[in-house]
Amino acid sequence: MSEHVEKGDRGTLHVFLSYAVADKEYAHKLHKLLSQQPNLHIFTTEALSAGEDWTSKLKDELSKCDVFVVLLSPNAIESSWVLSELGAAWALDKLIIPVVTELKVSSKIPVQLKGTHFVEIEHLEKHPEAINQALMRYKKTGVVA
Repeated sequence: MSEHVEKGDRGTLHVFLSYAVADKEYAHKLHKLLSQQPNLHIFTTEALSAGEDWTSKLKDELSKCDVFVVLLSPNAIESSWVLSELGAAWALDKLIIPVVTELKVSSKIPVQLKGTHFVEIEHLEKHPEAINQALMRYKKTGVVA
């Protein structure tokens, strides 16, 4: 039986999902997996509108998120936006869950994530409950082990 993710008395855990535009298909799969969990509010850049001040909105969403989920792929490693969002989440001391499209990407990530446990998207597709377990571990300890 899977535990439900809840954030203290607020009830809702705010998740910022970062990914490279070229990885939209993977991102949609990950969003769908995350959406299966109760009490999650998931922000992605798809929520931004054309007339909106994107920089302010991204800063606001990053500052209020509880968990930063980053989809790391070869495309993401080359994306200045993904790396900027990741750096901001790290600087804000956010809980970071890196989801990799392939394990070899983990050796090319920014230094601040060295030693972090990576979740493989393939594993999540076969075991969707793993994302809930990862979120619960992060909520309780700040570490996925």
